[in-house]
Amino acid sequence: MTVAPTSRARRGAVTRAGGLLSTGVLLAGCAPTPVPQAQVETAAPRPVVTPEQATRISQAAVEAVADADAAADPALLTERVAGPELALRSARYAAARAGAPAGPAYGADVLEPLSAFVPRQEGWPRWLITVTQPGPDRLPSLALLRSESAREPYRLWASPSLLSGVSLQPAGSPAAGVEAVDPEGAAGLAAAPSEVAQRYADVLLRGPDSLHAAEFAEDSYRSEVAVVTRADAEAVRAAGGTYAQERALVPGSVVAARTDDGGALVMAAYDWSVTHSLPPEAGTGRLAPVFAALAGREAVRGATRRWVEVMAFAVPPAGSGPVRVVAAQHGPVAVEAT
Repeated sequence: MTVAPTSRARRGAVTRAGGLLSTGVLLAGCAPTPVPQAQVETAAPRPVVTPEQATRISQAAVEAVADADAAADPALLTERVAGPELALRSARYAAARAGAPAGPAYGADVLEPLSAFVPRQEGWPRWLITVTQPGPDRLPSLALLRSESAREPYRLWASPSLLSGVSLQPAGSPAAGVEAVDPEGAAGLAAAPSEVAQRYADVLLRGPDSLHAAEFAEDSYRSEVAVVTRADAEAVRAAGGTYAQERALVPGSVVAARTDDGGALVMAAYDWSVTHSLPPEAGTGRLAPVFAALAGREAVRGATRRWVEVMAFAVPPAGSGPVRVVAAQHGPVAVEAT
């Protein structure tokens, strides 16, 4: 499945081997008696759901999100939405109730699926990725749905939007499924999926000074983050204040599916925080409306603003070029003011 390039940037196999044990008695002076060996075949992992089931799973999430968006009520999300998606939408509802504009954000406008990456898996947790219909901004998104156990439904976990001009590598078909790649294993890739995610976090924080900067192609999300954080830091430091940011990979967030070129589509989530403080002589600063809504006040001497980010990467086979960022989702989820 290939998604055609889009026009502008947007504002989120386990194999089990069985062994055989056999015993025999060797008699002195005699050849060993052959012991018949039972043939045990280990079934290959199958797609976790059928294409029809994937459609029904997506539709359940679509309906839950539509109902919650209409009422701006996060309680309506919890049965079918979790993780970064739940945090981001809940924060947007809170800002809207306080009268603050939501502001630009990456993420899905429309969740109707076009196609799907359905991994061949055993056990839980399980996941699948659907490629959604383009929304009003003409950008498709990657909707990640996860089920944590046999008793838990699939919930929409993230929906990063494709960046402008990118395309996705084909990855089999929903009926045949795709290989689920171990997040900790390189498996012929430029780097293990979890390493890719960790290294990109360092690139976002350090920019061209990161030791891993050359491993990633330039992307519009990184450029925008660099511009915004540079301006933010300069304004705070010009007033004599301090400014620091941290970014941490969300534990257990990395999933990866093999693509037809031998690479992988990788998704990962980050907690990103920015803390600033002003000296007493500088007085107080004012938070932007969406942050003020989350903090409960506008005038602050300092604050820690927290975001959630979800990234999707096209990781190539080893030795065949840089990692590309293909989709991004982010937004504020909390503010602690001082």
